[in-house]
Amino acid sequence: MTKESDKTVTLTRKEVLETLAVSKDLGGLDIRKANLIKIDFSGCNLQNTNFSYSNLKDANFTDADMRGVSLWNANLEGANFTNANLEDADLDYAKLRGAILFHANLRRASLPTELIPRDDIMRSVDTGCKVGAHHSG
Repeated sequence: MTKESDKTVTLTRKEVLETLAVSKDLGGLDIRKANLIKIDFSGCNLQNTNFSYSNLKDANFTDADMRGVSLWNANLEGANFTNANLEDADLDYAKLRGAILFHANLRRASLPTELIPRDDIMRSVDTGCKVGAHHSG
């Protein structure tokens, strides 16, 4: 098997869970188009991991190192990013409704502002409220 073909292999839900059972290091892995609903990635190294098109609904990314991660077009509804480091992350076209970004680092991250107003995202960072949850008062 050549190294070139290895690069195109994306991990399945089962493989992600098997990896998490032994290691918190998923940095640089290709996990595109995977069904990762409700998986606990808290405290993991997810630097430069590619989660494009993955379903990460209700996943837990608390305290995860997600610098440079690609969440392009991912479903992040209800995901918890409390204290996650999302510096330089690509969240373009991601579905963030209901996600919690409390104290997340979004420096230089590209945000899905065409789907959700930046103010909504920053309010979640500041207060821990769910993205897109409008409370008057």
